[in-house]
Amino acid sequence: MCASESTDPLTLDALRYLQTMAGKQLLADALQGGDSVTAQQALRAHYPADMCRAALALIAARARVRDKFEHPEDLLLDREGGEMATRAEVAHYRAWRLRSFDTILDLCCGIGGDMLHLGRSARVIGVDVSRRRLEMARHNCAAYGIDGARFIAADVRTLRPRADAALFDPARRGARGRRRSGAEYDPPLSYVETIRAHLPEVVVKVSPAIPEEELPDGCEVEFVSSGGQCREAALYFGALATAKRRATLLPERHTLTEDGLGSEQVGPVGAYVYDPDPAVVRAHLIDELARKLGAWKLDGQVAYLSSDALRATPLARAYRVLGVLPFHVKKLRQHLRREGFFPQQIKRRRFPLEPVEVERKLGITSGDIPVVLILTRLEDKTACLICETVAN
Repeated sequence: MCASESTDPLTLDALRYLQTMAGKQLLADALQGGDSVTAQQALRAHYPADMCRAALALIAARARVRDKFEHPEDLLLDREGGEMATRAEVAHYRAWRLRSFDTILDLCCGIGGDMLHLGRSARVIGVDVSRRRLEMARHNCAAYGIDGARFIAADVRTLRPRADAALFDPARRGARGRRRSGAEYDPPLSYVETIRAHLPEVVVKVSPAIPEEELPDGCEVEFVSSGGQCREAALYFGALATAKRRATLLPERHTLTEDGLGSEQVGPVGAYVYDPDPAVVRAHLIDELARKLGAWKLDGQVAYLSSDALRATPLARAYRVLGVLPFHVKKLRQHLRREGFFPQQIKRRRFPLEPVEVERKLGITSGDIPVVLILTRLEDKTACLICETVAN
């Protein structure tokens, strides 16, 4: 048991208590009373103090995942388990990629976020060294109607995996939430080779910020975005690997894969500028996107693309260019005010100042025409592209 588990009020006994009639009534009373000191004192007059602390911790953990899960009010989870669990729409997509397998192992299953979706079309077996997390996963699967799920309390390194496919989700955070390198995952990322000696078809969940040098050979690397953010990265091995690099946008499952055609051209600012989705950027598929759009890079080191003809795509945000200026705060301010432009949004890549700092320096709080300022480098000089958003 790790230190965080030993100090967490959501002990195994507390988790079991909160599933009883008395525990459910405690949760209802705690929700109704709020988190004031007076309300907490009132709870302790009717329930054990340690169970009150557990109930409040559970309520707080559920609140943190409101945008991550369907019906979070039905889940058992702690804060760390909720943070590390896969978002519902990502888990649903991954289950779709694994839809042809009958039996799937969820190694290091945590609170069971992936099992809630894998179990809809396959027999799923959750394995975790933490009995607390297994209790959470067991409850969550039952609450979501995943009746055939099985659970094994064990260190995955002691198992010889037997199934059609496996999802391997090692712990990726150390003390105080610090992200660790693949060698520091628990179990380490290299353990996937041991799994594959018994089971070739494996998906490994990794940090979307994983350094390039840590990515293993012989697998598909997929970066997944949702809501304009790169949410997750996963490695697909065996027959699951259908490309070398892939960027996928949810929920529509728009996807882009590496085409192996090499680098694309760099050119001046055209009539339109494209800001690629973060998953496309993280997957290093800027050149592939440029070819699809008939576009070019503005700089070899910058992910912005440009073209003279507009091509709608869900893989990038398009902007119509209204003007291009060398970046100089005073001259830019004068130009914006003269034209009646109001900087509604400021974006940047390879630019030394943060958008909030530029906004403060400009000091423009009103105007007739909302614009987007794109701050970047052109021919190694700082520049500002004044744009308007184009509906995709």
